[in-house]
Amino acid sequence: MTDDTRYLIVGIEKAHQDLHFLRRQARTSSAARQLYREILREIERLRTGATDGHHALGCEPGKGDLRDCVTAYVRSDPVRKADYRLVFRELAPAATGEQPRRELLAVKPRRGPNDVYAHVCARLSRHPDDQQPGLNRFGDRRPDARGSRAARQAELDAKRAIAHAWSGQKPLSSTRALLPAGATRGTPDDQALVAATAQHSGPRRSLQWSDSSDAASGRPQPTTGYPLPALRASGATGWPGCER
Repeated sequence: MTDDTRYLIVGIEKAHQDLHFLRRQARTSSAARQLYREILREIERLRTGATDGHHALGCEPGKGDLRDCVTAYVRSDPVRKADYRLVFRELAPAATGEQPRRELLAVKPRRGPNDVYAHVCARLSRHPDDQQPGLNRFGDRRPDARGSRAARQAELDAKRAIAHAWSGQKPLSSTRALLPAGATRGTPDDQALVAATAQHSGPRRSLQWSDSSDAASGRPQPTTGYPLPALRASGATGWPGCER
């Protein structure tokens, strides 16, 4: 790990799958390679603290309660507006003396019928129309993507401090250090990411690249990715106590 590492970048299983898919796509065209490189660069900036993301998310009906999440912008085309989002959560260090963590939740297109925020809600087992009581500590401001940079940064700093101080802000059960599949055989950008995370990589298990079932339970999943009502249960913090 290099001296400029300020945050340990970790990711949930589905975020690892997002990166695996994008890396495979990067082999097919120069445009896909450009997108993948930009995503790796943004992850590197999050690791070093060169960026804290673009803005903090909020609670909006139909989009879900994501007040503990942050979004970063990524451009698939450098001459167009950012069309991909990288969504993550700030987490306290796993133990005293360790670095704080940034938990990657999704890397997806911003637009579309099943956009990045729909995926994030599904992965956190949060219904898009529900409010999470445990997140009231993050305030009730609507997300302000167009606010001044200073105002956005102040909100990011405040919410990060809340997340680091709150014992209820815990990673999902599938979360592990970020290491894109095959990165040791990949591009220099891949290898830089490996070097940044290798010392923190825990025991790895084989990945289940399945789009139609829950790898843990074998249950078929609905097309939208939202949990079935019978499988949703509220924990003390307002979301399930373990990942479905």
